[in-house]
Amino acid sequence: MEVRQLKADDFEQAIQLANDTFREQGHTSMEQEFPQVFSKELQQSFGAFDGEALLSLIGLVPSNVRIGEATLTVFLLGSVCTHRDFRQQGISTTILKEVYRYVDQVGASLLLVSGDRGMYMRNHCYHFGEANKYIIGKSNVNKEGFIGEVRKGPTTDIFQIDRLKREKKVRYDSSILEWQVHLVAGGYVSIFKMEQVLYVASHNGVIEGYAVIGMPSSDSTKEKTIVTEWGGDSRAVYGIFLKLLENNLEAEIEITIPWHEKFIEVVSEHPCEKLRNAGTINIVNAERLINQLWPYLQEKNPTLAQSLVI
Repeated sequence: MEVRQLKADDFEQAIQLANDTFREQGHTSMEQEFPQVFSKELQQSFGAFDGEALLSLIGLVPSNVRIGEATLTVFLLGSVCTHRDFRQQGISTTILKEVYRYVDQVGASLLLVSGDRGMYMRNHCYHFGEANKYIIGKSNVNKEGFIGEVRKGPTTDIFQIDRLKREKKVRYDSSILEWQVHLVAGGYVSIFKMEQVLYVASHNGVIEGYAVIGMPSSDSTKEKTIVTEWGGDSRAVYGIFLKLLENNLEAEIEITIPWHEKFIEVVSEHPCEKLRNAGTINIVNAERLINQLWPYLQEKNPTLAQSLVI
């Protein structure tokens, strides 16, 4: 068995294996929903091979995460699957260890894992943080909404949306093209057979907030609308939800907000469920992580920053 990164000719097998594992009738292909994992140009994902046959896959995507003035080099890990005839043999664990070596070699500080299976927990992946899941319905909506226009966001809004994205204190540092590709792909909401739609709230021609929303249909496996991303003025974002409910476009809206987001203050009166933050995290190199975080730590607490020792 050989463990290595996928080459261009390997991706058809990878797509087929992922579709066989994660997709059923009515789902679109994993290649369409998670294009960077299956990118022949990027070629970051790893696999285990018996000759030319792909036995197991771990999807890997590089990214930068901005936290204030700090930039963290990270990898996102997901789409992990093994051919049914080769499961329970430790193949994924073997690939994971090779992934660990690789991400350290290329200079990553963190590995963000879309899961908390035993394999990850046994190999130094840990839960982190918490989140609040809110359900916003017509009966409990705050009527003090946004004064302005709420509409779907066409491509002419790309620069204004990018401006709002870059105002966020914590964010993935994606280009306009990368963000648009993810928007069209659907990613997470495609699991529930939903369509992903961008809505914006504007006032006097200026976009003040946006929300990326998974819209259910009769074929969807989840009834509630899901908010997957938002940005801009909190009241403007809330105004988008209010308009969708008022116009009977949706009955209930579900939004999961990480512990550090100020948007929690706007929706705090709605029914809430405390959750552990989704996925797990692996610290690739602690010293590298602290060095990359240094500008943020200096900004928040210079005294504490100076006292950190690895």
